[in-house]
Amino acid sequence: MAIEEWRDITHTGPGTLAGRYLRLFWQPVYRAQDLAAGRAVPVRIMGEDYTLYRGESGQVYLVDAHCAHRGTQLSIGWVQGENVRCRYHGWMFDGSGRCLEQPLEDRPFCERVRIRSFPVQEYLGLIFAYLGEGETPPLKRLPDAERPGYLEAGPPEYWPCNFMTRIDNDSRHVVYTHMESWIRMGAPMRSGPSNLRAEETEYGVVTYAPAKPGQVQRFTYFHMPNINQVRSPRIEGTIEDARNLEADRFFWRVPVDDDNCVNFVVDYIPLTPEQAELYRDRRREAGEASPAELNALGDQILAGKLRIEDLPKDMSIYKLFWIEDYVTQVGQRQRGRERPEHLGSTDVGVILKRKIWERELKALAEGQPLKDWVSPAGLAEKQEKRHFASVG
Repeated sequence: MAIEEWRDITHTGPGTLAGRYLRLFWQPVYRAQDLAAGRAVPVRIMGEDYTLYRGESGQVYLVDAHCAHRGTQLSIGWVQGENVRCRYHGWMFDGSGRCLEQPLEDRPFCERVRIRSFPVQEYLGLIFAYLGEGETPPLKRLPDAERPGYLEAGPPEYWPCNFMTRIDNDSRHVVYTHMESWIRMGAPMRSGPSNLRAEETEYGVVTYAPAKPGQVQRFTYFHMPNINQVRSPRIEGTIEDARNLEADRFFWRVPVDDDNCVNFVVDYIPLTPEQAELYRDRRREAGEASPAELNALGDQILAGKLRIEDLPKDMSIYKLFWIEDYVTQVGQRQRGRERPEHLGSTDVGVILKRKIWERELKALAEGQPLKDWVSPAGLAEKQEKRHFASVG
């Protein structure tokens, strides 16, 4: 095969090598709290369309996007019991894809009609689906997100960029990308040589710099094939929360298609039940971020109509981080489409991730064994924790 095929890690549609690889892993497709019982919604992942619905029992199902009769979009129909009925001629399908009713047919032939269905599970506040072929593997679990404390799935981030652009968001970008956030928190970051190191692990890649005297050593983790894990002050709530709290954040970077992606994020904060309830109240008071509004502000900045420094001074650090990341990542040209990149020492983690991806795609193309990635508990514990007893 041409070497370019296994070096192409940005195209994930049906039939692509990277798409085949990603489909071997469970992928989040929706935030659980956003799908009410008795509702159906359209979902697009890796260039393919699906119907996601929650039955009246609360069980979630994922089936083809279109009715097998005339191809009408099923998500505009009705959820009845544990089934979905097409709005065009009333054909009904169950969660396994079987056709149950053809009410306008003189001689129904339901037994000859079936649409595809896919395994789904809810985990960490997200709805995951397995979209690959063959035997369904166990759902990948992240023990660091299962500890006692505060856990919340944030609003999905739909951005007009390739999913690899988000995976490649390196740890050193925070010095300049988030400069305005650090200033507002009263903790401006200092720049200097990166001294970054990157190593392959049993779960993917760890990136870190040697610890300096009196400073907390920071690690960033990448779980193959598309999960970033970091510790961050990007906290929704008050500015004081951003100054005093840090979250262990887990990001699933999922392609919508080759030019768009969705980022599902889960935050874990080690709070006692009492502290967690007070923090939850502050989050409610701040209101959940509106992705459309934040993206629109980012688009104005990219168009030169607004500056980050002009954003409201009372904007939460969570929202400010979002916009700062949006303009730097969406503002990148798509890799490989124009001039080449010039990677440096800050990119050691990026380079290693890409090499691993290419190695795994080459193995998949040649029918060789793939690495079995395992995410252990305790990664977050490698970083010194702040004291939370006085928070709340």
